[in-house]
Amino acid sequence: MAKDYDNIMGTRELTSGKRTLALAAKALEGASQNLGNPFVQAVQRISECSGKVVVSGVGKSAHVAAKIAATFNSTGTKALFLHAGEALHGDLGAVEAGDCVLCLSKSGASDEVVALLPALQKRGCTILAMTAVADSPLALSAAIVLDVAVEEEACPWDLAPTTSTSLQLALGDALAVALMEHSGFQPDDFAANHPAGKLGKMLTWTLASLVDPQRKPAVPWTAPLDHVLKVMSEGRYGATVVVKDGRPETPAGIITDGDLRRALAQGSVEGLTAGDLASPAPQTMKADTLAREAASWMQRQGISQVVVVKEEQYVGMVHLHDCLREGLT
Repeated sequence: MAKDYDNIMGTRELTSGKRTLALAAKALEGASQNLGNPFVQAVQRISECSGKVVVSGVGKSAHVAAKIAATFNSTGTKALFLHAGEALHGDLGAVEAGDCVLCLSKSGASDEVVALLPALQKRGCTILAMTAVADSPLALSAAIVLDVAVEEEACPWDLAPTTSTSLQLALGDALAVALMEHSGFQPDDFAANHPAGKLGKMLTWTLASLVDPQRKPAVPWTAPLDHVLKVMSEGRYGATVVVKDGRPETPAGIITDGDLRRALAQGSVEGLTAGDLASPAPQTMKADTLAREAASWMQRQGISQVVVVKEEQYVGMVHLHDCLREGLT
């Protein structure tokens, strides 16, 4: 009965999960402490590579290799994933002289990887290895060997690649980041490679991306209060720009909901015009300002909207909620 109760409460599962994570953490800490000259050499060799980086493996290592190649590509290092088995059946044609080939194999003796090595050498490729066995065929064929040995896999029978693949993945990330820093890769470069998704928005969307040209609230300096209320209601920004005669595209002031509330709290508003309510010289932002930077500024200033200009001309407003809706914070 007690055993069933423990199972219901998830004790065994929790213990298993913690053990898996602890083993991974231990392996990563050990790798960090032992990281040395081979890693530096690998970064230098890849950065000096006249071709591309080909990342290869079989089994679980192939899945890790695919992720490493994807990370390389998005962070400025041209890379290609090549399944070692498929390479032996024609995909080797993608590999050229001058390429660096990073082969992943815990044992360093996977049949497909070993069979691939002579062809890579014949093509004049530089072979880099991630393996746990220093005297394996892969290690002996490689110019540089990155050690991915672990004390034990998280698998209770020490069979399924778990801890070792976590280490492979982390070491691939370490290479990618070191190469980014070595090459001077910048956020703008990342944005060029990643235009979609939330990351793409964060790095590429500007205020111009959020401005609605059909919603551009503005009233003359002499406009009566009822007109101000109408324009603010239709604009749905909780504010309107105030312009002066002769300069219809230049914001001379701004009226917000807060300005209206303060005016009402002071007594009668009869006869008031937009100019009486406006805060002069509103702060503006250029249309090419990154939206996430504008959102951060609005939050720091405790305001809800920003006046957007292009070449000093008023083009519209952006509300903080517009940024929040798109995840740009």
